[in-house]
Amino acid sequence: MRSANWSPFDLVFFDCDSTLSAIEGIDELARSKGKAGRVGLLTNKAMDGELDLAEVYGKRLQAIKPTRAQLKAVEERYWETVVEDAREVIAALRFLGKQVFIISGGLIDAVMGFGRRLGVDPERIRAVELEYNELSGRWWDYHEPGAQQAKTYLDYSTGPLTVSHGKSRIIGELAGDLPGRRLMIGDGASDLAAQDSVELFVGYGGVVARETLLEGSEVFIHSESLAPVLALAGGLRGWKECRGTEHERAFRKGITAALEQRAVTFRNESLRDSFIRDFEDII
Repeated sequence: MRSANWSPFDLVFFDCDSTLSAIEGIDELARSKGKAGRVGLLTNKAMDGELDLAEVYGKRLQAIKPTRAQLKAVEERYWETVVEDAREVIAALRFLGKQVFIISGGLIDAVMGFGRRLGVDPERIRAVELEYNELSGRWWDYHEPGAQQAKTYLDYSTGPLTVSHGKSRIIGELAGDLPGRRLMIGDGASDLAAQDSVELFVGYGGVVARETLLEGSEVFIHSESLAPVLALAGGLRGWKECRGTEHERAFRKGITAALEQRAVTFRNESLRDSFIRDFEDII
């Protein structure tokens, strides 16, 4: 039976750590405190689905106790290690009128700043809020910016992003009554757990390739570049709109990668057939 044509997506949800950036922010903080080994082990177990995120979230933060200044440094590291073509993909998606979101189990101070630099609207970014100790740092200089940066971690806000199965709820809240098909891309178990809330979940292994994600994702990106996301979300209509613009290069790169099995795996043959039918004559 002939497969349907490839259908584009209107709402695109990105994870942050190891998806838009090549680092895990919490591990960067741990490294700066000399606690990379223990914290990194907990992070990997949570991302691989061996532990629920709720079991490790507080333990990691308590071991690190970051300051606002250290989280600003993580934002800079996010930007320095931005994943290949992430900026171009987000710019092109916005050009096409797609709604772009970031949903992260990372810390809001760093994720928000990074997301804004990528061009994502702040109201479409969600991450974990922290509470700071108001009596730490130079508390007597409360109104001085430097004093605020020196304040240390006191507690974090528990919620959907601090457990392994909470991103579906955040997708529902952010999408609200917005019309259109939803696509999500991420690298970890908490991302995969949200696949029932979107029409297509795309696993990303360009930074860390997790076997559980490869097995559970309908589409899996092996390449470091995020350009295939643009082709998947934009579809043939998006390609036509991007031709002759500054976004054509990234779109063409995404199509080429998505047609190569070594760069992108379609576990659903009908999906692959649909994509090939629309794009095989373009490249």
